[in-house]
Formats: sequence, structure tokens, C-alpha cells
Amino acid sequence: MTNSRLLCVLACLALAILSLLVADEPVYDAWAWLVWGRELTHLQLETTSGPAWKPLPVILGMALSLAGDAAPQLWLVLVRAAWGAALLLAAQIAFELAAGRPRAPRLAGAAFAVLCLVLLGDEVTHWSRQVAGGMAEPLLVALVLGSVRAGLAGRRRTALVLGALAALVRPEAFALLAIFGLWCWRADPRARPLVVVVVLGVPALWLAPELLAGGRAGAQRAQTGTSDPLEALGWALALPIAVAWPLALAALGDRRARVLAAAAVGWIALVAVMTLAGFAGLPRFVAPAAALVAALGGAGLAALLARQRAWSVALAIPGVIVTVAALPGRVAELPHAWSSAARISDSHDRLRDVASGIGRERLLACGRLATSDVLVRTALAWELGVPLSHVVSFGTRPRLSGAFVMGIEAPAALRRAVRDTAERVAHDGEWSVYAIDCPATASSSSPAPSAGVTGATR
Repeated sequence: MTNSRLLCVLACLALAILSLLVADEPVYDAWAWLVWGRELTHLQLETTSGPAWKPLPVILGMALSLAGDAAPQLWLVLVRAAWGAALLLAAQIAFELAAGRPRAPRLAGAAFAVLCLVLLGDEVTHWSRQVAGGMAEPLLVALVLGSVRAGLAGRRRTALVLGALAALVRPEAFALLAIFGLWCWRADPRARPLVVVVVLGVPALWLAPELLAGGRAGAQRAQTGTSDPLEALGWALALPIAVAWPLALAALGDRRARVLAAAAVGWIALVAVMTLAGFAGLPRFVAPAAALVAALGGAGLAALLARQRAWSVALAIPGVIVTVAALPGRVAELPHAWSSAARISDSHDRLRDVASGIGRERLLACGRLATSDVLVRTALAWELGVPLSHVVSFGTRPRLSGAFVMGIEAPAALRRAVRDTAERVAHDGEWSVYAIDCPATASSSSPAPSAGVTGATR
């Protein structure tokens, strides 16, 4: 690794670590991956409950779980640092695809690619929230762009490894990886053993652990039957990527750019097909394709500017103006996204205080923990050291004995039903613990049965 690359890596890590001062609370899925990773270290994986299975996040969660209570923060540092790396990689790819042109246009193209990634929008989950909460897509984008960058530099085996890691986050990557693997098989005989390992290992890691641990594949949980392909594709057609698409046309004279454009279109098509098949289709699923288009748009902008002709500059300027004009609005969203993450972090800290005040043994003595807020299920499972199936959720008063932890976001009817029929045994901020048909109280030494939690929103 050259000195400049090492400095970039260290800078990304330093910024990611500093960002923990603003918010340090993972989202629902990230907590689940950490729980499963911890279970893997004890060979006790249970996946009958929780989000869809993703092999790479769980494998990383297994490694991070060795750090104990620091694992959630380490996961956030990893994802946030990966996002910083993705920005640098997008700039490098745009700069490389514009090779042979003057340096100034190439730098402008690299800056455009970075700007496009910074301005990505997602009406379902704000992109900044995805980075702040440790969702998998920022890591996925970094792996895809890293694989592309290695391929452009002729490092086929590195590109294969990074592509395989990306395919362990999103299944769409595997189809494109298989095509690249076939090309490597023919072009580089020394890479053939690695191709075999990748082609066999990636599907095995998707299917085998869940089938052995939970008896059902993650695909079953990912199927919703209600997704709209147009919703998932909206991200690839909205600003600023909508501006990058026509600019990318100017870069297609380069064969490498044509290959990347085909990969981006192929990824989007795969997401659409899977959505039509009943799988969940969310805008963030096309993030890698959007990142590729951003880099291609930067290369195309460099090509237009390098021609130094009135017509080419006239074609480039409107797209740049539209993209730059979108920057203030997107930047204005950042404080809200990060303040939301900080608010959730503070709220969950108070929830942890409530749980620790009662004690793990009392909360779990009579069985599963119950919660009316599904978004805190996985965090509670991590904090209490139990499988995800031990924390269940209800939209109404649970029909089982135990402690019920209720927050200000609980529906009024639920609050009334619990307050009228249960005894409050603990309180901290917006969180209150009630005993429902349970012999344990705040002054009792008897263990409290299952608990329910509500009050946190993402």
C-alpha cells in the first residue's frame, strides 16, 4: 500500500471514529448481524427470527463480537470508514476512465463522481441515516467500487475477492461476479482455483448456515410479495444520478466504460426481476449501480470538458449546474439525519439503563422478552445476550405474563391498557417498566418474566 493510500485509509478511519461522538447506535439489522456473529463464535447460531440473512455482515459481526461491548461501535466505524473509502474510489474510477485527457478535466470528473454519491437520495431511508446507522449498503458500495478499481488496475484476483465479498452482501452481485469469474478463468489460468472457491463458496455461505441453524433460507424472509419495481428503480433515475446518465454517454468510447455501464444496467435489471418475483425492492438495493453511473458520469464530464469546444462544454454545464444546485438541499438534510441518529442513541441508552436496573435474570426468568416496538428487538437481544427469537413484538398488550417496558411512542390505547392492569416497577425518561400478571415488582426479589418494549423510532 502506497503512502497516499495509507493516509486515505487512516483519514477515513479517523473520521469514522470521530463520528461516534455524534451518534453511536446501530440500526435494527446491524444489531441482528452482531447477535448472529456472537452466536457463531459459540457455534449456537439461531436464525428463525430477525431480518434477512447476509453472510458478510454476520461474519464481520463474528469477528467484532470478540471485542465484547465495543462491537457495535466497531461495526459503525467499519461502515462509516467504508463510505469514506467509497467516495475516494468513485473519484479514482472516474479519474482512471478519463485517462489520456488533461488533468484539470479529470479532476473535475472525479469531483463530480464524489458529489453524485454524496447527494444520493432515498425516500425510504435517508442515505446519511444508512451511513450513520451502520446499514450494509455503504459497505457494499465500497466493495463493488473497490472490485472495479482493482479490475481497472489489472489486479484480477483482488477484484475477484472484493467482488465475492460484495456478493455476500447482496445476491445481485453474484450474477455479475460469475461473468467476471468466467472471464478470469479464460484470461488468467492462475486465477482458476480462486474462481472455483468463489463460485462454490458464495452460494454455500448464503444457504448452508441458515438451513443448518434455522431450517429456512433468508430468501423466505426477504420475500414480501408487495414490492414495486419502480420504487426500487427510483434511486437510479432520480437526481443526481439522472444527470450522470447522459454525461456517462460521453465516456462510452472506452471499452472499460461500456463494460461498467452494462454492469450497472444489469444490476438494476436484476433488482427489478427479483422485485417482480416477490422479493423486497428498496431504493438502496440499486446503490452499487448508482455508484457506477456516478463514476461513469464523472468520466463523461471529463471527456466533454477536455474537448474544449463550445458544444461539448454546453452539454456539460447544465448537468453540473443541476447537480451543484441540489447540494444545498441535500446538505440541509444532514443535520436532521444525524440528529435523529443521536436522539435514537440517547433514547436507547436510557432503555439500557432501565434493563440493567431490573437485571438480566429478572427480565428473562419467565421466558421471552416482549416488545411493541420491533426496532428495539435486536438491540435488546444483543444487550441481554439472548437469541433474536427470545425477544418478540406485539402491537397490543401481550397475552402473557412478564414485565412490559413502554415508551412515549406507544399508542394511547396500549398505554391505557397497560397502566390500568399492570404495576409500574421502573422508570427512566420516556421508558417505563410494568409488571403484567407477574409476581416480581420493584421491591420483590422474585425474578420478572418476559418484558415488552416500545417507544423508539428510527
